[in-house]
Amino acid sequence: MVTLDLRKLQQRLEKQNPGNVYVLCGDESFLVEESVNLLKSKIVDEGTMDFNYSSFIAGETSGADVRDAVEMLPMMGARRMVLLRGAESLKEKDWEALYEVIDRPVDSTVFVVACESLDKRKRPYKKLSKASIWVELQRPYENQMPQWIEYLCYRQDLEVSREAIALLLQFVGTNLTELNSEIEKLSSYIGDRNRIEEADVLKVVSRSRVDRIFDLTDAIGVRDKAKALTLLANLLDGGQSEIGVVALLNRHFRILSQLRALAPLGLSGGKLCSKVGIPQFLLNNYLSQSKVWPDRKMTQMFSLLVLTDRALKSSAIAGHVWLENLILKACE
Repeated sequence: MVTLDLRKLQQRLEKQNPGNVYVLCGDESFLVEESVNLLKSKIVDEGTMDFNYSSFIAGETSGADVRDAVEMLPMMGARRMVLLRGAESLKEKDWEALYEVIDRPVDSTVFVVACESLDKRKRPYKKLSKASIWVELQRPYENQMPQWIEYLCYRQDLEVSREAIALLLQFVGTNLTELNSEIEKLSSYIGDRNRIEEADVLKVVSRSRVDRIFDLTDAIGVRDKAKALTLLANLLDGGQSEIGVVALLNRHFRILSQLRALAPLGLSGGKLCSKVGIPQFLLNNYLSQSKVWPDRKMTQMFSLLVLTDRALKSSAIAGHVWLENLILKACE
């Protein structure tokens, strides 16, 4: 099995023709869409897109229909592309139909299977791992996010200040789709200017999410279960995903932990902000919270966040249940 990330996929497609079967695997929707668009641009001419590109969603169509689309010959072009989204929810009878075009790929069609994950113990994974080019599209690590924000800005011919990057991470989090959306708003706001500054982010991007995270961690810190659960519900109702809540909490507590570790060094406010990647005007809030979260409680919180993240990505139980369980345990 050939395993790539988005950048390696780009490099590979620049040097050689596309393969016949791809798996786009990951929970970061922005990276999935980038990969889909990249493959489309390399496989199907814009003028024949209506004839030579088909997209299906697992559960809304049968495996036999997808197989038939893969086996269809291209019209007025050399190749077709068939995309199947949500493959992790495909039933076995549908997989059976697809094994025909996975085991014996159609030379004139590129079959792309998109999924959040596949069970490595089961037949679909084993079949695809032998036959496909596998593209891993996991959410970037936090220390990679400044470069990703710069890249998202670069795509729109924009530069971005270091302070604006820190503020975007603080207000929006690490979800690339949401960051890209906010950068598009900022691009419209700054007009003819080509650089995003901290002041632009303050005027355009809502800080309600970061305020809610502070309120939520305050409530957890004083073990106010009722308030914490209400604040969690507000975050989810406001459109924040369950995994996004975990990511925001994880970043928040990592900053608190770093500030506790740096406290004995007597650094200036500016240096503290630079080291932990936060804007100056939020420093006092973070310092106040870092003093009421002892190391033992912080360690427990990190363990709960890891367990919750794993459960959200692997369990069939509704995501909000795992988050509520996280809150209840953290407030004990």
